[in-house]
Amino acid sequence: MSISAWIDIYLSEQSGAKLSALDLMKQFAKEGWDYADRNGEVTFLPLGDGDHFNWQSEAVDSDCILNIIELKQAQQEMVGIQLLLRDSEIRCDMLMFNTTRIGFSLSIARKSIGIQVGIDMTDFSWYLKRILPVFKNAGLQVERVQCEQIV
Repeated sequence: MSISAWIDIYLSEQSGAKLSALDLMKQFAKEGWDYADRNGEVTFLPLGDGDHFNWQSEAVDSDCILNIIELKQAQQEMVGIQLLLRDSEIRCDMLMFNTTRIGFSLSIARKSIGIQVGIDMTDFSWYLKRILPVFKNAGLQVERVQCEQIV
């Protein structure tokens, strides 16, 4: 059985008005998150994807992927990129639905807590400790955080 775990972060309207996907990506990099794997491949939603969620993985340089992110935001497209926690196997897919809602799908090497045998619960606090400082250090005000798991 597959587990789906998700974190939604909602920003204040004021923060949303100044949110730059490019600056947020740079802040994630400063906080220990990469977007290129060991082979230099980046997993992302391409330009013009619409709502198809046709994720692509390819070797692209940093300038190219940052340019795609900037263009997607300028065209008011959903920005999607896989983030990798540096020096670990932990990954999450980040989706910027708009300037006030950013979602994180926690699917690859998902951290969990052992409550009891037979229950696999996502360790949301582990992720929040590593994601929320990115927003704070980027000068963005988080209004609401929603964590969800479906088993």
